[in-house]
Amino acid sequence: MSKHHASLDIPKRPTERKQWILFQLKLKGSNFRALGRELGCSHQAVAWAAAGHASLEIERAIADKIGLAHIDLFPEHFDDDGERIPLARPRQRKGRPEAENGNVYSREVA
Repeated sequence: MSKHHASLDIPKRPTERKQWILFQLKLKGSNFRALGRELGCSHQAVAWAAAGHASLEIERAIADKIGLAHIDLFPEHFDDDGERIPLARPRQRKGRPEAENGNVYSREVA
């Protein structure tokens, strides 16, 4: 956390930080639902990001709305050099299985 915002005591635990972020947004006249509308996403996506689940665009919007640096609000998403830690997501879908005869998964009309 930078020294500039050390007096804010941003909670480290994600569930506590989510509530702290909501409180800060309300002080600015906003909330998860309003921010979601501005970003074109659901309020659940904003709440999910506020709880510490990585979403670069939403995290930046939350930090901007509150008036903090992104790295100060979500320090666990950055390495010691201040670089964003890339997401290592496993591939969620496997390719379609190939049928033995080549017709079962084809879109051709019989």
